[in-house]
Amino acid sequence: MKDVDTPHVTPIKGYAADAGKRKRSLDGTPDASPPEVIALETLAVIDHSCKVPDHFFKAGPGFKGEVGGSIRVDEETLQTMLVNVGEFSTKAGGSAANTARGLAAGFDIRTSLISAVGKDEWGALFTSSMRRAGVDASKTVVRDDPEARTGRCVCLVDKTGQRTMRPSFDDKHRLLPNEITPDMFEGSRWVVVNGYSYYSPGFLEAACDAASIAGCKVAMHLASFEIVRKFRPHLTSLLASGKVHVVFANEDEARELVGGGDASSESIETDTKIEAALAKLAEWCDIAVVTLGDKGCVAMRDAERVDQKAFKGFDVKDTTGAGDLFSAGFMYGLLRNASLERCCELGCLSGAAVVQTMGAEISADGWTWVHAHMHEGRARSLVRGSAGAVQRELLACYELIESIGRGVVYYGSARLKADNPHFIRSRELGKMVSELLGTPTWTGGGPGMMEAASLGAMDAGKAVAGIRIEREAGTKVRSAAQSYLKPEHTVFCKFLSPRKVALVDAGVRKKSEDRTAYVFLPGGLGTMDELFELFTLYQLHKLGTDHPVPVIIVNYDGFYDCLLDFVNTMQGHGTVGAGEYDQMVVKNTNDEVVDYLKQYYNIEGHDVAA
Repeated sequence: MKDVDTPHVTPIKGYAADAGKRKRSLDGTPDASPPEVIALETLAVIDHSCKVPDHFFKAGPGFKGEVGGSIRVDEETLQTMLVNVGEFSTKAGGSAANTARGLAAGFDIRTSLISAVGKDEWGALFTSSMRRAGVDASKTVVRDDPEARTGRCVCLVDKTGQRTMRPSFDDKHRLLPNEITPDMFEGSRWVVVNGYSYYSPGFLEAACDAASIAGCKVAMHLASFEIVRKFRPHLTSLLASGKVHVVFANEDEARELVGGGDASSESIETDTKIEAALAKLAEWCDIAVVTLGDKGCVAMRDAERVDQKAFKGFDVKDTTGAGDLFSAGFMYGLLRNASLERCCELGCLSGAAVVQTMGAEISADGWTWVHAHMHEGRARSLVRGSAGAVQRELLACYELIESIGRGVVYYGSARLKADNPHFIRSRELGKMVSELLGTPTWTGGGPGMMEAASLGAMDAGKAVAGIRIEREAGTKVRSAAQSYLKPEHTVFCKFLSPRKVALVDAGVRKKSEDRTAYVFLPGGLGTMDELFELFTLYQLHKLGTDHPVPVIIVNYDGFYDCLLDFVNTMQGHGTVGAGEYDQMVVKNTNDEVVDYLKQYYNIEGHDVAA
């Protein structure tokens, strides 16, 4: 192995000393770097959503009350309501949690949720839903008390899509003010809170103080007009303190803030109250937003005012979560330094997407709708006919991967011929690794090192597959690829991007028992491109794997010495971090590669023929 001149540098494993431990794990544990947004809720909530006729609001336990509001009920009443409503759907809910899920799932914003759940089936469902959406729920507290129960809420949806909430909470198991500390927010940019937290006295004040100490800004939902009515002195005191930077209110909450009013009124007096509330909120906070349902929203920042129209042309099924997802879109705009007008547009767009489905979670089709509208008019002049072709090619690649199975992905030069020593050793390696791991072999389907590794796997009687491209450097790849790959084991790509994405996907580990790897044989510029792309994916934690995957640089005859010197030089100058490539190792011989994979996957007593 080659020594390193600068002692403070931690080089790639196998090239010199081992790298330090990663700050973030690829084995399913949460990423340790701070999220951009932290959503804070005193108690997690499960929503039971159901369509009900108008007469349900006039009779029966728990049903009476103002339409569109939120009145707490006990658990027995909640159960009785569910028996009476008939069919209902169950999903994770909660105002701040809905916003967090929207930011993570729809906008790829690193988001964390801090809340409390009971050690019950509803708590398990809630945390599972958050993680599935990409929200870090590792700081959500699971109460050990066997009587602790996760919050639940019946969401009654009338024929117009208006939702009326009947939550049931156990206040004894809420997060307490003394459980919120500044270190929880360290390194994050925003903390999202909501008015429902007033049911835990002193909690919002403690959260805002902790956020201020940690250097985070606070965004707040007023939650419901009942919350504004019940806690107006506490609410106005907090807003006037200057510790809340962005405040979201719907029109009912805005009216209630300045003295109430008929929630169904469309009078001049009602409009005046909304304007008065907007002005007061803008006086207290950096940005004030009032959502107006199917009329859009109005927002103020300093002297700037925006009136945004709502998106139209779809059926409203359920308004549950409309305000929460509005906030997700709006916050995404703020995080990406968009104008106030663009933030309002994104908010209305996200709110429009969620009302097209039952519950407070935007569907996959809904997010497709959001992103299509996000760029409409802005990117139209840039759209090319190739976009659809790229998508079709990528889907074909994914289909092949699901059919063949993930395995070992080899990268290397297409130019080296069968009599080259590197070709001969690479073919031997392909056979040895296939016999050891028993998983499919994936390549770019071309000649040279790709063909060598594939032929080796075929010598071992194992599956091979390839993602082919129209032309490799210095070759005409079609004829070469057709000579050793079955047509049903290949996808031909006209565009390079889907091929590159698919080859990475072919090596990810979705289950702990999967045995995959990325192996870099001697190669040229294309191989370097793939190596540095994989390097970057690891560095940014965007590989998309649930479990760690080894990356092996095969340094036959010192082929990669200069490159490895350069990588270590980058680290020495501080442009690359010490723990950013510790999944990558350097091996000089086939036996070293096989021995490493044996240890990595804890394979005992397996003899591999050279």
